[in-house]
Amino acid sequence: MKAKQSRTPRSLGTGTRMACVDNTGARLVQVVSVDRYHGVRRRQPKMGLGDLATVSVKKGTPDMRRKLEKAVVIRQKKEIRRPNGLRISFEDNAMVIVNEKNEPKGTEIKGPVAREVAERFPKLGSMATIII
Repeated sequence: MKAKQSRTPRSLGTGTRMACVDNTGARLVQVVSVDRYHGVRRRQPKMGLGDLATVSVKKGTPDMRRKLEKAVVIRQKKEIRRPNGLRISFEDNAMVIVNEKNEPKGTEIKGPVAREVAERFPKLGSMATIII
């Protein structure tokens, strides 16, 4: 029997600015497009915990700024409901920049990471200090 998966509400759209909480040099990123999103015509692409997106670095070190990077959502403010009935929400929306193999570019992550993200991206889970 397959384990139940929690359905995360897709609450973050394109254009959303989020904190980048790794040590790559990026501080603030803006979502440009959501990867693997196939929606309806004229519908705004949305994403949630554990989703990949193409982001533009808005604030950070000069060599990182104005670059397009891939990133994963590790925290979201909108609460999610797990199969056991537990509801979880974080204080902020946060992302981590990853490479083309979906491995993190940085070497450390500040703050907690959701368990759903750690299961989908094992390298992110091993780098996290706290998994909630």
